[in-house]
Amino acid sequence: MGSWARLHRSDFAAAALAFAVFLAAVVPLASAAAPITVSQRNRHFNPDMLSVAVGSIVHIVNDDRVTHHVYVDSPTMKFDSGEQPMGTTVDLEFDHPGTYQVLCAIHPTMHLQVTVK
Repeated sequence: MGSWARLHRSDFAAAALAFAVFLAAVVPLASAAAPITVSQRNRHFNPDMLSVAVGSIVHIVNDDRVTHHVYVDSPTMKFDSGEQPMGTTVDLEFDHPGTYQVLCAIHPTMHLQVTVK
């Protein structure tokens, strides 16, 4: 019975070690894919430049006192939010590497550059 208990404990220790290794590998990936928030305020994107991983989601929040209209027009991504009223959020998911210009159709001076790696 003593040797069975030792074998059982060693199996448990091996399983615990395997689980710890699994968590160490998975947790950084989950946090790397956490959504990024960009604010629209005073007719600017803040921040106005981002570097994100493929598959990242960018939340664009209209914190301004005016309506905005977010769009992207590139060969690998098409997005058009339509009118984005004050206090609303649009989500952009970047599935392909490249550099994207996110613009506001209402305010042509608003630019957000997103580099996806």
